[in-house]
Amino acid sequence: MISRDELHAYIDGALPPARHFAVALYLAEHPREAAAGEAYRAQIAGMKTLFDPVLDEPVPQRLRRSLPRARTQRARRSLWVIAAGIAAVLVAAGGALIAEAHWAVVGGTAIHIPAAVRSQAPAEQRLPVLPPPAGGPKRPRAAAI
Repeated sequence: MISRDELHAYIDGALPPARHFAVALYLAEHPREAAAGEAYRAQIAGMKTLFDPVLDEPVPQRLRRSLPRARTQRARRSLWVIAAGIAAVLVAAGGALIAEAHWAVVGGTAIHIPAAVRSQAPAEQRLPVLPPPAGGPKRPRAAAI
C-alpha cells in the first residue's frame, strides 16, 4: 500500500531511487492506483499548459517602480535596528565598566571607594566601616557561655 503523498512524490520524481522502484512495482500490480496517478499527471500537465505563459509575462511597470523603493525602505529600517542595537550594547557595556571601576558591592550595600584607596597597593587598601543603619532592626547579641 502506498500513500497519496508517495504517489504525488513518485509523479513529481521526488522519491529516492529505491522507493521509486518499489512504488513503480506497486503501480504495475494495482491498475486502479496507476490510473489515479496518471490522472494526477494529466492534471499537472494541464495546469502547466494553462499557467506557464503567465510566468513568461513581463512584470507590470507599476510593480517594477515600487520594488526598489520597498527594498530601500526595508534596508533603511534594518540599518536603524542594527544601529540601535549596537548603541544599546555600547551604553550597557560602558555603564558596566564605569560601575565596576567606581563602585563595590559589599553585603548588598553599595560603597563608594575613593580614588586614593583604589590607587594603593592591595595590602594597604582598607574599606571604610559603616555604622548600622538608623532605625534598623537590632540584632540580638550572642549569650556568653
